[in-house]
Amino acid sequence: MPSAVTYSPRCPELLAPAGDFDAACAALQYGADAVYTGLSRFSARADAINLSPEELRRLVAHAHALLRPRRVYVAFNTLVLERELAGAIDTLEELDDAGVDAAIVQDLGVARIARRCFPRLRLHASTQLAVHNLAGARALVGLGFRRVVLARELTLTEAARIGREAGMEVEVFVHGALCYSYSGLCLFSSHQTGRSGNRGRCAYCCRELFAPAAPDGCRAGSTASFPFSMRDLALAPLAPELAAGGIASLKIEGRMKNACYVACVTDYYRRKLDGNLPPDEETALVQDLQTVFSRPWTQLYAAGRETPATAIIDDAAVGHRGAPIGEAQSLTRDSQGDRWLRFPTRRALEKHDGLQIDPPRGGKPFGFAVDALRRAGNSRLEIGLPAGTIVEVRLPDEELPEIRPGATVFCSASQAVRRRYQMQRPRPSDCRLTRPVHVRATLRPEGISLTATVCEAPDKDADALVPGTTSASITVPRTLTPARQPGQTAAAIRRALDKSGDTPWQVADLDVDDPQGLFAPASVLNEARRKLFDALTAQHDAARQAGRAEACKIFAVKNGTDIDNERRRPFEFAQGRRSAALQYECQPTVDERNGGRRAVGAVDAPPRWTVKIDLAGPTYAALANADEIILHLGHLPPAEARAQLDAWLLHAPRARLRLALPLITRRHEEDALRTTVSALLSDGWKQWECANVGGWQMLRDATREPLDLTADWSFYGLNHVARDLLVELGMTRAVASPEDTEENMAALAVSGAPEIEALAWQQTPLFLSETPPLIGEGHEPPWTLVNRRGGRFITHRLDNRWVTVAEKPFALSGHLPALQRHGVRWFRADFLWSPPGAVCIPTCWSAVQSGRMPEAVHEGNFLRGLEQRKPLIAHGGL
Repeated sequence: MPSAVTYSPRCPELLAPAGDFDAACAALQYGADAVYTGLSRFSARADAINLSPEELRRLVAHAHALLRPRRVYVAFNTLVLERELAGAIDTLEELDDAGVDAAIVQDLGVARIARRCFPRLRLHASTQLAVHNLAGARALVGLGFRRVVLARELTLTEAARIGREAGMEVEVFVHGALCYSYSGLCLFSSHQTGRSGNRGRCAYCCRELFAPAAPDGCRAGSTASFPFSMRDLALAPLAPELAAGGIASLKIEGRMKNACYVACVTDYYRRKLDGNLPPDEETALVQDLQTVFSRPWTQLYAAGRETPATAIIDDAAVGHRGAPIGEAQSLTRDSQGDRWLRFPTRRALEKHDGLQIDPPRGGKPFGFAVDALRRAGNSRLEIGLPAGTIVEVRLPDEELPEIRPGATVFCSASQAVRRRYQMQRPRPSDCRLTRPVHVRATLRPEGISLTATVCEAPDKDADALVPGTTSASITVPRTLTPARQPGQTAAAIRRALDKSGDTPWQVADLDVDDPQGLFAPASVLNEARRKLFDALTAQHDAARQAGRAEACKIFAVKNGTDIDNERRRPFEFAQGRRSAALQYECQPTVDERNGGRRAVGAVDAPPRWTVKIDLAGPTYAALANADEIILHLGHLPPAEARAQLDAWLLHAPRARLRLALPLITRRHEEDALRTTVSALLSDGWKQWECANVGGWQMLRDATREPLDLTADWSFYGLNHVARDLLVELGMTRAVASPEDTEENMAALAVSGAPEIEALAWQQTPLFLSETPPLIGEGHEPPWTLVNRRGGRFITHRLDNRWVTVAEKPFALSGHLPALQRHGVRWFRADFLWSPPGAVCIPTCWSAVQSGRMPEAVHEGNFLRGLEQRKPLIAHGGL
């Protein structure tokens, strides 16, 4: 519920992370203009502490009550399954009622619900939507979004252009952890561990050890490293360009970090943006920040696309490194057998600080706490020693890694920094969420009547409040007599109403109708206030329940779904029995919600097949028996695209060929692609497949003529509301996500248009990146890499991007009969992402369409579900 606050944020806005309430308070204390946080459900940082609904209300109240009011955004940035839609509506209602300033959304179905049923809730498009060009941002404007969090891979020039021309605010990340893959398009953790990054459960597989495969192809070859492990983003040196670029918000990553980190990093960027950070102070502040948490830093591609991989990836180590403060000189042992590390420190040290040393062959740094500290050559122990001292620190009494002379010593925790960034918790009275109301008091000789109407702001950016629709009226019958000072009656009523206690109501305006100048005793006014606010609370709660029920009705969502009670594997096949979670009789049934448009439960027709392949590759006559061949256009120029299409027309008629737009198109590729698309449209090509809203917008910009459109898996329609939006965009079919489960696909198959198209075979793009992995010399792409569990992966170049796939394909071709019983009619063999020569496409196509399960495949999450809770990889997260 909006409150009467006036926002005057600095431009650009500094947006800080808040994994818990203390971190949020620290961010606001040290200069953030806004904070973003998450609740326990539907957050892409599900392993963060996150906030309860009550804590969220307190935070909003605190932020809005500050002398310079701040904003609170809530990340609702995960994909939502069909059975979770009621829970999603509950969460949207909580955000709306708490008065948050925006919801950061990934799921297009959630955005559709919010726009229709919670219109006061401002929508920001999450970076999980992978928006990377102007067309994508313009499409989101039409879908009701007010801001887009751009992909981290963009240059500042690209971001500024989108901000100028898209008609919406843009937000960019300026500091924190980086994903190797484009956010929202990483499927590695989901397929390999069952922990979906799109569901807030990433296992951080990009931080894992990999080694190039040996020449015999059977095991790992040379020494393992971390070829996908990104450095941390740090754009502070570009602060002037950021401030002048027309970017609305600068975002710091870190909802998994503690309050001290949030305070320190916010303080750094606040002072940097304000221009009051002298160079010597900046050096010290950077070191302070590095002691709290830091990997090596990178600017990624902010300054330009030419950054080498060696400046982006740290293949030697993972996790927190710290601030470099010296180099090891020697290891000594005293008469008691204790071992001491000697080094000159460039930073003041004290007892209980943390130190780390990189092992000579890479890997996880060796870390320990300083429990004994002395000057070199002196046996007296010290509490602290200044910078410039040659110190000796006692090493732990355990097996030590090799520590060579010259090894860098890092300070990984500083007691001084922790003392410097003390966090002040607000008083409870400063965290009371108030809801402004307009009250009309009517005094008559027979009693007093009060009517209260909740005030609302028509828009989050509007300062003026207007009467809303929720109101309550009460009457207290009493005999009222003329007042001796009738001019004081209104003030007395206002004083009584202001004693609202624990209720959320705050009187914004008061009108008094008292033509006879009557006196109402304080006891009568207090009784009237209690009755009024109790009645208003009841009306408000009833309106919320009615609004939620209406939202469920509008979108045909069943009430009572609670994802916390459904953390189960939806199907149990261990003994060949279906779980009670979903039972489909082998009898034809009709979907009532969609007017009986689809019969399910009977396999009454042969499956229909599509095959997806790269247009730039060879043609295959063997694919001609597919119902449709989807040709990935990539970024071919018009002449080359036309030549390739002519070759395909020798094998299949035009009516069975569909052109697919690329998943990623950056600014340097955009104009050429538009030229090719326009040329092919003028040639009469009407069947197209879109990979995201940016592709859809590009087609819409090119022609207003009707087109036959389908959606690829990257639209992520995991619930019927998102898929209904695809229908609004003109899609007739939509490919199921490689992450999807049997339970969810069965529910979607009966939900009407667009028809679901199941992936029967695909070497799924687990990573899709602008950056090549950092592989040692002597290895040429494509690279075959092996992880510590023996999994084999191939990284290759496709359409100007680096794609990593599992050598073992994803395949559901053995489950075709079950999917057909659920009502799925269309199936796809997707060969687009396969490395050149990795599969014999005609042979594989023959096996897949016949329903035979190829050897050495995996089934993703189809049977196991998406509710894996514990990490399967023992590495620190982002």
